[in-house]
Amino acid sequence: MKLALPERFRAEMEPRLPPEVEVAWYADAKSAPAVVRGADVLWLNMWERAQIQAALEAGDSLRWVSMHGAGVESLPLDLLRERGLTLTNGAGLHAIPIAEYALLGMLALAKGFPALVRAQDRKEWLDAPPAFGELQGTKALIVGYGGIGSAIGERLRAFGVEVVGARRHPAAVGEIGAGAWRDRLGEFDWVILASPLTESTRAQIGAAELSAMKPTAVLVNVARGGLIDETALAGALREGSIAGAYLDVTSEEPLPSESPLWTLPNLVLTPHSSWASQRVMARAADLFLDNLDRFRAGRPLRNVVDLQEGY
Repeated sequence: MKLALPERFRAEMEPRLPPEVEVAWYADAKSAPAVVRGADVLWLNMWERAQIQAALEAGDSLRWVSMHGAGVESLPLDLLRERGLTLTNGAGLHAIPIAEYALLGMLALAKGFPALVRAQDRKEWLDAPPAFGELQGTKALIVGYGGIGSAIGERLRAFGVEVVGARRHPAAVGEIGAGAWRDRLGEFDWVILASPLTESTRAQIGAAELSAMKPTAVLVNVARGGLIDETALAGALREGSIAGAYLDVTSEEPLPSESPLWTLPNLVLTPHSSWASQRVMARAADLFLDNLDRFRAGRPLRNVVDLQEGY
Protein backbone atom coordinates (compact mmCIF):
# COMPACT_ATOMS: atom_id res chain seq x y z
CA MET A 1 0.00 0.00 0.00
CA LYS A 2 1.35 3.41 -0.99
CA LEU A 3 0.57 6.67 0.80
CA ALA A 4 1.09 10.17 -0.65
CA LEU A 5 1.47 12.54 2.29
CA PRO A 6 2.29 16.26 2.73
CA GLU A 7 5.84 17.10 3.75
CA ARG A 8 4.61 19.57 6.39
CA PHE A 9 3.33 16.65 8.47
CA ARG A 10 6.45 14.51 8.04
CA ALA A 11 8.02 15.17 11.44
CA GLU A 12 4.75 14.37 13.19
CA MET A 13 3.87 11.35 11.06
CA GLU A 14 6.99 9.50 9.92
CA PRO A 15 7.90 7.82 13.25
CA ARG A 16 4.33 6.60 13.71
CA LEU A 17 3.59 5.10 10.29
CA PRO A 18 3.44 1.31 9.90
CA PRO A 19 6.80 0.07 8.53
CA GLU A 20 5.15 -2.09 5.89
CA VAL A 21 3.51 0.81 3.99
CA GLU A 22 5.29 2.72 1.23
CA VAL A 23 5.29 6.47 1.82
CA ALA A 24 5.99 9.27 -0.65
CA TRP A 25 6.09 12.90 0.54
CA TYR A 26 5.13 15.92 -1.52
CA ALA A 27 6.33 19.43 -0.71
CA ASP A 28 3.71 21.49 -2.53
CA ALA A 29 0.91 21.34 -5.07
CA LYS A 30 3.37 21.38 -7.97
CA SER A 31 5.15 18.23 -6.77
CA ALA A 32 1.98 16.38 -5.73
CA PRO A 33 0.94 14.80 -9.07
CA ALA A 34 4.24 12.96 -9.50
CA VAL A 35 4.13 11.68 -5.91
CA VAL A 36 0.51 10.54 -6.01
CA ARG A 37 0.94 8.26 -9.03
CA GLY A 38 0.42 4.69 -7.90
CA ALA A 39 -0.75 5.74 -4.43
CA ASP A 40 -3.74 4.13 -2.71
CA VAL A 41 -4.14 6.99 -0.24
CA LEU A 42 -3.70 10.75 -0.65
CA TRP A 43 -3.66 13.25 2.19
CA LEU A 44 -4.64 16.51 0.50
CA ASN A 45 -2.77 19.61 1.64
CA MET A 46 -3.70 22.04 -1.13
CA TRP A 47 -6.65 24.34 -1.53
CA GLU A 48 -6.92 25.58 -5.12
CA ARG A 49 -9.43 23.56 -7.11
CA ALA A 50 -7.15 23.22 -10.15
CA GLN A 51 -4.31 21.91 -7.96
CA ILE A 52 -6.59 19.37 -6.31
CA GLN A 53 -7.96 18.28 -9.69
CA ALA A 54 -4.44 17.71 -11.03
CA ALA A 55 -3.46 15.61 -8.03
CA LEU A 56 -6.62 13.50 -8.21
CA GLU A 57 -6.27 12.92 -11.94
CA ALA A 58 -2.67 11.77 -11.45
CA GLY A 59 -3.74 9.34 -8.73
CA ASP A 60 -5.23 6.64 -10.91
CA SER A 61 -4.86 4.04 -8.11
CA LEU A 62 -6.43 6.10 -5.35
CA ARG A 63 -9.06 4.59 -3.10
CA TRP A 64 -9.14 7.00 -0.15
CA VAL A 65 -8.55 10.77 -0.06
CA SER A 66 -8.05 12.44 3.31
CA MET A 67 -7.97 16.12 4.22
CA HIS A 68 -7.54 17.92 7.53
CA GLY A 69 -9.85 20.83 6.69
CA ALA A 70 -13.59 20.53 7.28
CA GLY A 71 -14.99 22.37 4.26
CA VAL A 72 -15.03 20.46 0.97
CA GLU A 73 -16.61 23.05 -1.33
CA SER A 74 -13.32 23.60 -3.21
CA LEU A 75 -13.03 19.92 -4.15
CA PRO A 76 -14.30 18.40 -7.43
CA LEU A 77 -16.86 16.21 -5.67
CA ASP A 78 -18.28 15.04 -9.00
CA LEU A 79 -14.90 13.54 -9.92
CA LEU A 80 -14.64 11.83 -6.55
CA ARG A 81 -18.13 10.37 -7.04
CA GLU A 82 -17.34 9.17 -10.56
CA ARG A 83 -14.18 7.47 -9.35
CA GLY A 84 -15.91 5.86 -6.38
CA LEU A 85 -13.37 7.37 -3.99
CA THR A 86 -13.86 7.71 -0.24
CA LEU A 87 -13.26 11.21 1.10
CA THR A 88 -12.69 11.95 4.78
CA ASN A 89 -12.31 15.44 6.24
CA GLY A 90 -11.05 17.08 9.42
CA ALA A 91 -14.45 17.85 10.95
CA GLY A 92 -13.90 18.54 14.63
CA LEU A 93 -10.13 19.07 14.46
CA HIS A 94 -10.48 22.85 14.57
CA ALA A 95 -13.52 23.00 16.83
CA ILE A 96 -11.63 24.25 19.89
CA PRO A 97 -9.79 27.23 18.34
CA ILE A 98 -12.80 28.22 16.22
CA ALA A 99 -15.12 28.12 19.23
CA GLU A 100 -12.66 30.27 21.17
CA TYR A 101 -12.54 32.78 18.31
CA ALA A 102 -16.34 32.95 18.23
CA LEU A 103 -16.32 33.90 21.91
CA LEU A 104 -13.49 36.35 21.26
CA GLY A 105 -15.58 38.20 18.68
CA MET A 106 -18.71 38.14 20.81
CA LEU A 107 -16.93 39.47 23.88
CA ALA A 108 -15.16 42.10 21.80
CA LEU A 109 -18.51 43.45 20.58
CA ALA A 110 -20.23 43.14 23.97
CA LYS A 111 -17.45 45.07 25.70
CA GLY A 112 -16.57 47.52 22.91
CA PHE A 113 -13.04 46.17 22.82
CA PRO A 114 -12.11 47.50 19.34
CA ALA A 115 -12.77 51.05 20.57
CA LEU A 116 -10.57 50.41 23.60
CA VAL A 117 -7.70 49.21 21.41
CA ARG A 118 -8.04 52.20 19.10
CA ALA A 119 -8.00 54.52 22.12
CA GLN A 120 -4.78 52.86 23.28
CA ASP A 121 -3.27 53.43 19.82
CA ARG A 122 -4.17 57.14 20.21
CA LYS A 123 -2.84 57.18 23.80
CA GLU A 124 -6.29 58.34 24.87
CA TRP A 125 -7.78 57.49 28.29
CA LEU A 126 -11.52 57.18 27.66
CA ASP A 127 -13.85 58.90 30.12
CA ALA A 128 -16.30 55.97 30.03
CA PRO A 129 -16.34 52.40 28.72
CA PRO A 130 -17.48 52.23 25.09
CA ALA A 131 -19.97 49.41 25.75
CA PHE A 132 -21.80 47.81 28.67
CA GLY A 133 -22.87 44.44 27.32
CA GLU A 134 -22.75 41.04 29.01
CA LEU A 135 -23.11 37.52 27.70
CA GLN A 136 -24.86 36.36 30.87
CA GLY A 137 -28.61 36.08 30.36
CA THR A 138 -28.54 36.40 26.55
CA LYS A 139 -29.81 33.88 24.01
CA ALA A 140 -27.86 32.45 21.06
CA LEU A 141 -28.90 30.57 17.93
CA ILE A 142 -26.16 28.43 16.38
CA VAL A 143 -26.97 27.45 12.79
CA GLY A 144 -24.98 24.32 12.03
CA TYR A 145 -24.76 22.42 15.30
CA GLY A 146 -22.08 19.91 14.42
CA GLY A 147 -18.63 19.62 15.96
CA ILE A 148 -17.80 23.33 15.76
CA GLY A 149 -21.29 24.57 16.55
CA SER A 150 -21.65 22.36 19.60
CA ALA A 151 -18.17 23.40 20.83
CA ILE A 152 -19.33 27.03 20.64
CA GLY A 153 -22.54 26.14 22.46
CA GLU A 154 -20.68 24.37 25.25
CA ARG A 155 -18.54 27.43 25.91
CA LEU A 156 -21.43 29.87 25.70
CA ARG A 157 -23.41 27.94 28.29
CA ALA A 158 -20.49 28.41 30.69
CA PHE A 159 -21.00 32.17 30.23
CA GLY A 160 -24.68 31.90 31.16
CA VAL A 161 -26.00 32.05 27.58
CA GLU A 162 -29.11 30.10 26.59
CA VAL A 163 -28.18 28.15 23.46
CA VAL A 164 -30.39 26.75 20.68
CA GLY A 165 -28.65 24.69 18.02
CA ALA A 166 -30.11 24.18 14.53
CA ARG A 167 -29.08 21.06 12.63
CA ARG A 168 -30.46 18.80 9.97
CA HIS A 169 -31.15 15.96 12.39
CA PRO A 170 -31.83 17.39 15.86
CA ALA A 171 -31.04 14.79 18.49
CA ALA A 172 -31.16 16.49 21.89
CA VAL A 173 -32.98 19.01 24.03
CA GLY A 174 -32.12 22.51 22.84
CA GLU A 175 -31.78 21.49 19.19
CA ILE A 176 -34.16 22.34 16.36
CA GLY A 177 -34.43 21.26 12.74
CA ALA A 178 -32.51 23.03 10.02
CA GLY A 179 -35.74 24.37 8.52
CA ALA A 180 -37.06 25.89 11.76
CA TRP A 181 -34.54 28.58 12.67
CA ARG A 182 -35.68 31.33 10.30
CA ASP A 183 -39.08 31.63 11.97
CA ARG A 184 -37.37 32.15 15.33
CA LEU A 185 -34.68 34.69 14.41
CA GLY A 186 -36.39 37.45 16.39
CA GLU A 187 -35.81 35.57 19.67
CA PHE A 188 -32.02 35.72 19.69
CA ASP A 189 -29.35 38.16 20.80
CA TRP A 190 -26.68 36.26 18.88
CA VAL A 191 -26.99 34.43 15.56
CA ILE A 192 -23.91 32.27 14.96
CA LEU A 193 -23.16 30.52 11.67
CA ALA A 194 -21.23 27.22 11.74
CA SER A 195 -22.78 25.55 8.67
CA PRO A 196 -20.93 23.94 5.77
CA LEU A 197 -21.16 25.88 2.52
CA THR A 198 -23.38 23.99 0.09
CA GLU A 199 -25.87 25.04 -2.57
CA SER A 200 -28.62 24.89 0.04
CA THR A 201 -26.76 27.06 2.59
CA ARG A 202 -25.27 29.68 0.25
CA ALA A 203 -26.49 33.18 1.25
CA GLN A 204 -28.63 31.66 3.99
CA ILE A 205 -28.45 35.03 5.76
CA GLY A 206 -29.79 37.71 3.45
CA ALA A 207 -31.94 40.82 3.68
CA ALA A 208 -35.02 38.93 4.89
CA GLU A 209 -33.15 37.14 7.67
CA LEU A 210 -31.35 40.29 8.78
CA SER A 211 -34.62 42.21 8.98
CA ALA A 212 -36.10 39.42 11.10
CA MET A 213 -33.33 39.69 13.70
CA LYS A 214 -33.55 41.91 16.77
CA PRO A 215 -32.15 45.41 16.25
CA THR A 216 -29.91 44.65 19.26
CA ALA A 217 -28.71 41.32 17.83
CA VAL A 218 -25.24 40.41 16.60
CA LEU A 219 -24.38 38.10 13.69
CA VAL A 220 -21.30 35.86 13.98
CA ASN A 221 -19.76 33.88 11.09
CA VAL A 222 -16.86 31.50 11.73
CA ALA A 223 -17.76 29.09 8.90
CA ARG A 224 -17.69 30.31 5.27
CA GLY A 225 -18.19 33.80 3.86
CA GLY A 226 -20.64 32.56 1.23
CA LEU A 227 -23.23 31.89 3.93
CA ILE A 228 -24.00 35.62 4.07
CA ASP A 229 -25.22 38.14 1.50
CA GLU A 230 -22.52 40.68 2.37
CA THR A 231 -24.21 43.56 0.54
CA ALA A 232 -27.30 43.06 2.66
CA LEU A 233 -25.18 42.75 5.81
CA ALA A 234 -23.29 45.97 5.10
CA GLY A 235 -26.59 47.76 4.63
CA ALA A 236 -28.06 46.35 7.85
CA LEU A 237 -24.98 47.36 9.85
CA ARG A 238 -24.86 50.81 8.31
CA GLU A 239 -28.56 51.41 8.98
CA GLY A 240 -28.43 49.91 12.47
CA SER A 241 -31.10 47.28 11.80
CA ILE A 242 -28.81 44.89 13.69
CA ALA A 243 -26.33 45.96 16.34
CA GLY A 244 -23.16 44.39 15.02
CA ALA A 245 -21.36 41.48 13.44
CA TYR A 246 -18.20 39.43 13.83
CA LEU A 247 -16.80 37.89 10.64
CA ASP A 248 -13.77 35.62 10.52
CA VAL A 249 -14.58 34.74 6.91
CA THR A 250 -15.70 36.66 3.83
CA SER A 251 -17.00 35.59 0.44
CA GLU A 252 -13.79 36.81 -1.21
CA GLU A 253 -10.50 36.28 0.59
CA PRO A 254 -8.40 38.33 0.96
CA LEU A 255 -11.15 40.89 1.39
CA PRO A 256 -10.73 43.59 -1.31
CA SER A 257 -9.65 46.98 0.01
CA GLU A 258 -12.72 48.61 -1.55
CA SER A 259 -15.15 46.42 0.41
CA PRO A 260 -17.46 48.46 2.65
CA LEU A 261 -16.98 45.85 5.38
CA TRP A 262 -13.60 47.41 6.25
CA THR A 263 -15.15 50.70 7.32
CA LEU A 264 -18.10 49.62 9.47
CA PRO A 265 -17.50 50.52 13.13
CA ASN A 266 -19.95 47.89 14.42
CA LEU A 267 -18.16 45.04 12.62
CA VAL A 268 -15.25 43.05 14.04
CA LEU A 269 -13.28 41.45 11.21
CA THR A 270 -10.49 38.88 11.38
CA PRO A 271 -8.71 37.36 8.34
CA HIS A 272 -9.89 33.72 8.44
CA SER A 273 -7.78 33.09 11.52
CA SER A 274 -10.09 31.14 13.81
CA TRP A 275 -8.72 27.73 12.75
CA ALA A 276 -5.19 28.54 13.93
CA SER A 277 -3.80 26.39 16.72
CA GLN A 278 -0.43 24.79 17.32
CA ARG A 279 -2.24 21.64 18.47
CA VAL A 280 -4.24 21.01 15.29
CA MET A 281 -1.39 19.25 13.48
CA ALA A 282 -1.12 16.66 16.25
CA ARG A 283 -4.88 16.09 16.21
CA ALA A 284 -4.84 15.78 12.41
CA ALA A 285 -2.05 13.20 12.58
CA ASP A 286 -3.93 11.21 15.22
CA LEU A 287 -7.09 11.18 13.09
CA PHE A 288 -5.22 10.12 9.94
CA LEU A 289 -3.37 7.31 11.70
CA ASP A 290 -6.55 6.00 13.28
CA ASN A 291 -8.27 6.06 9.89
CA LEU A 292 -5.25 4.39 8.30
CA ASP A 293 -5.56 1.50 10.77
CA ARG A 294 -9.26 1.29 9.94
CA PHE A 295 -8.62 1.45 6.18
CA ARG A 296 -6.05 -1.35 6.27
CA ALA A 297 -8.37 -3.48 8.38
CA GLY A 298 -11.43 -2.82 6.20
CA ARG A 299 -13.30 -1.07 9.01
CA PRO A 300 -15.46 2.07 8.62
CA LEU A 301 -13.52 5.33 8.51
CA ARG A 302 -14.20 8.37 10.66
CA ASN A 303 -15.41 11.65 9.14
CA VAL A 304 -16.54 10.20 5.80
CA VAL A 305 -17.96 12.99 3.61
CA ASP A 306 -21.31 12.54 1.88
CA LEU A 307 -20.23 13.41 -1.67
CA GLN A 308 -23.82 14.10 -2.71
CA GLU A 309 -24.66 16.46 0.16
CA GLY A 310 -21.24 18.12 0.25
CA TYR A 311 -20.34 17.72 3.93
